[in-house]
Amino acid sequence: MKNNSTTLPSNRYLNILFLFTLLILFTLIPLNITLANITQIESDSLEYPKERFSVNLGGFVAGLKSDIIIGSKQIGLGLALNLEEALGLESSIWVLRGEAEYNFGKRRRSLARFGYFGYFRVARKVLESELEIGDEIYPIGTELNSQFNFQIFKGTYDYAFYLDKRVRLCVSLGLFIMPINFSTSAMDQAEVNADFIAPLPVLGISTDFAITPKIHLKQSIEFFYLEFSNFKGVLTDLNVRVEYNPWRHFGFGFGLDTYDLNITVAKDSNIDLDFVGSVETSFTGLLFYGKYYF
Repeated sequence: MKNNSTTLPSNRYLNILFLFTLLILFTLIPLNITLANITQIESDSLEYPKERFSVNLGGFVAGLKSDIIIGSKQIGLGLALNLEEALGLESSIWVLRGEAEYNFGKRRRSLARFGYFGYFRVARKVLESELEIGDEIYPIGTELNSQFNFQIFKGTYDYAFYLDKRVRLCVSLGLFIMPINFSTSAMDQAEVNADFIAPLPVLGISTDFAITPKIHLKQSIEFFYLEFSNFKGVLTDLNVRVEYNPWRHFGFGFGLDTYDLNITVAKDSNIDLDFVGSVETSFTGLLFYGKYYF
C-alpha cells in the first residue's frame, strides 16, 4: 500500500538551526554599535526623534514548507505527509503580518509589542497514488480537498539595555499563541481533521539603528527551545528590515522574514494538548509594510 510520506527533519538538523540562530544573535549587537561609532562624528548635530507608538500592517510573499505527523488523542490519526507534495498545497503564497509597538518608562527603555501573522491554505488534488490517512484509504483518482491554517498571536516585552540617540539594543520575553488546523476530505468518505493551540514562551533580542533620522535598520530574533518528558519544541523567528519615514506620521519598510517551527508531542506526554504527533512548518519571504507612528 502506497503512502505519500516524507521524513521529518532529524534532531541534528534542529540543533544546527538553533546554533545558527544563536550565532546571528550575538553578531547583531557588535555590528550595530560599530556602525554607530563609525558615523557618530558626522551625525552628532542631527536630531533623532523617538517614537511613542507605532503600528504597521503588510505582508510578504513567502516560500513555505510543511510536514506533519498527526495522532490525535481524540481520533487517533496516523498521517505522515509533506503537505505541498502530497496534497498539492501551494509552496508560495501571500502572508499577512501586522504589529503594534508602545514605548514607555524612563527614557522609553521599555517596549510592549503585539503582533499577528497568519496564512490560510486550501488545495484540491486528484491523487496519483493511493493514500492512507488513519482508517481512511483514498484510492488513485480520488479528488481530495485539503486545508492547513496557521496563525500566530504574540505579545512581547522588550527592555533596552543599551540606548543612545541612534542605537537601541533590547532583550525580550514574550508568548506566542499558535492555533493550527489541518483537515482533508473527499466525496463519500469521512473528513479527517486535527487542530490544536500551541502556547510557546519565547526569548529574543532586537536592535534599532538609525542610519539617518528618517532611515532605520531594524533586526529581531525570537527563539524557543524546550525538551522535557516526551515534548520537544523549537521555534526561531528572524526579521531584518529597513524602514523609511519620509513623512511626519507615516512611513514604510521592507526586509526579510524567516520562521521555523517544530513541535513534537509523544503519546504519553504530560503536556495538556489535544494532540499527539509532530508539526514542522517553515517559511522565508520578502516583507513589505506601511507604518503609522507618533
